[in-house]
Amino acid sequence: MSKFLAFLNWFPYVLAGVVAVEAAVAPGTPGATKKSIILNSITAATQVGVQVPESHVAEISAVIDSVVSALNTSGVFNHGQPAVAA
Repeated sequence: MSKFLAFLNWFPYVLAGVVAVEAAVAPGTPGATKKSIILNSITAATQVGVQVPESHVAEISAVIDSVVSALNTSGVFNHGQPAVAA
């Protein structure tokens, strides 16, 4: 249950981070670099308030992977490819 609650807590920040980084970073930037930017941004932002517990970093990383995968699969991030009409 605690992993599910952690997911719910971090999901809005991860989603916003993924969308912002995808829009701001140059095309062709490796996914690992984008993921690092998101993790670093979340960690930096939380240091103003409550620091991200180290145990949550792996969970946040998994949430980032899930969000990116879902957005790629759904076609939200088409990376310059024309959208395919259904």
